[in-house]
Amino acid sequence: MAGRRLREALRAKLISQGVLGPDAYVVVAGPANTYGHYIATREEYGVQRYEGASTIYGQFTLEAYIDKYSSLVPYLRDNVVGTPDPGPAPQEQISKAISLQKPIVFDAAPSGTRFGGVLQDVKSTPYNVGDTVSVLFVGANPRNNLRLEGTFLTVERDTGDQWKVVRSDSHPSTVFRWNRTNTILGTSTVKISWTIENGTDAGTYRVNYFGDHKPLIGSITAFSGVSSSFTVK
Repeated sequence: MAGRRLREALRAKLISQGVLGPDAYVVVAGPANTYGHYIATREEYGVQRYEGASTIYGQFTLEAYIDKYSSLVPYLRDNVVGTPDPGPAPQEQISKAISLQKPIVFDAAPSGTRFGGVLQDVKSTPYNVGDTVSVLFVGANPRNNLRLEGTFLTVERDTGDQWKVVRSDSHPSTVFRWNRTNTILGTSTVKISWTIENGTDAGTYRVNYFGDHKPLIGSITAFSGVSSSFTVK
């Protein structure tokens, strides 16, 4: 019901503002939104069943949405000058947040190894489409740096004069798996896998791992590791 009321209110506004014609059909697409949560009507809110009780911004939530979206309608017209008022910035809440995760004490590489070192390398024989390439590295806790604007891994192809990145941890064909091997000693491994999809170019490839380790004393330090090259037929 809230969706229907929102749709009809915006349709009327769009038509009155000349953005759409009187025969327009308006659709409200509402993907899941944890921030907004439920948007119930005032009637549903008053009953306080599941949907009403889960409308966390109060009984006038729907009206607030209708008012805000209606205010944006004039900016959908052709030849609009200016932009909508962004309104006040949200309050800073990060400093008030608490975490129930245990802190990272330290990371360590086993004796005779280094962070990013390869423990289990790629095969020397060629890979085919459908095969999975896996590499096991000496790792560190990924919570040291979540790399939100970067990647924990890349798959690169040799183009002759340079290595070109063809896959990262954002692609579903790749898997990044961290495993704490010894809590007391602080050691861990990272296994990176890549399943070769149809349409993958034949050639020479390699797998890169990017991580950050935390010493017992000192600052977090970035490192990287790389597999041996391998062939895809």
